[in-house]
Amino acid sequence: MVRAINSPDAAAHRNPVPNAAVAGGILVTSGILGKTLDTDEYPADRGEQTALVFAYLEAILEEAGASCDDVVKIDLYFADKSDRSHANEHWLRLWPDPERRPARQAHQATLPEGCCLQIVAMAVLSDQRA
Repeated sequence: MVRAINSPDAAAHRNPVPNAAVAGGILVTSGILGKTLDTDEYPADRGEQTALVFAYLEAILEEAGASCDDVVKIDLYFADKSDRSHANEHWLRLWPDPERRPARQAHQATLPEGCCLQIVAMAVLSDQRA
């Protein structure tokens, strides 16, 4: 059975979509966007927006009873792939050990106006957290 995950510490979707879903010990996020919680708008600063995206990932994982150590894959969707340096800063903070980093793929994408990055993550949870 699917369990929807909604974190009060992550931006919500305008459509009836949870932040993530868990089934059979597998967590898959919906698109995680860097909108501010108070204004529901994208910060103009791409570094700030990227920081929000990764903070929301952490909040969603926590809400599901998971951690960054459980993440096995992240897809990063960039409006401009030259913004990867902003993501790399957070990548290295969350996964400093090169032997314990999740898989990652960067995509060029058409994103909503003002959005520079959207991510989708997959994590494997242990049985007691599924």
